[in-house]
Amino acid sequence: MQWLTTVFVLHPLFYCRLFCCALWAIWRDRNARIHNKTNRSGQEIASFVHSYIKGLNGGEKSIYRTSKEVKKWTHPPVQSVKTNFDGAFDEHNQKWASGIMVRNSEGLVLLSYTRIHHRVSSAFAAEALTCREETMIGIKMKWRETIIEGDSLSIIKKCKAKGYDKSYVGAYIHDI
Repeated sequence: MQWLTTVFVLHPLFYCRLFCCALWAIWRDRNARIHNKTNRSGQEIASFVHSYIKGLNGGEKSIYRTSKEVKKWTHPPVQSVKTNFDGAFDEHNQKWASGIMVRNSEGLVLLSYTRIHHRVSSAFAAEALTCREETMIGIKMKWRETIIEGDSLSIIKKCKAKGYDKSYVGAYIHDI
């Protein structure tokens, strides 16, 4: 933990962003490799990171060339809302921080929600809990049509599957 804090203190914002985006892209590629059976080269991941940072910087001219276009968030259809969920898991303390963002068809934020959960056994269970929470918010808000997006492909696939899920998150999946 201390070395990471030192890295952020001693380096300019650009390098901190690059570091964080690179970690995120590597994790994203790992999930795609596991769930979608896709594989990207290191060059493709690097191009994605540089393209993403260029977008964060407002499209400033970059010295990097990108080989692939970054997929951006798309608006839901009219009369629909789109909810995105994600989180971070601390296995040592069994804590999970979840975040939910809801936007309308114009891209306006309708709701932003974060929460710390205690005594969560795994990141997998935490993702299921967050998806369940997101679903409950949609029901309480009485939104007509909700599109749910998250980076936990396993949970999303389990929710779409027919029949009862017999995994240890099956109760959450049933609720969803």
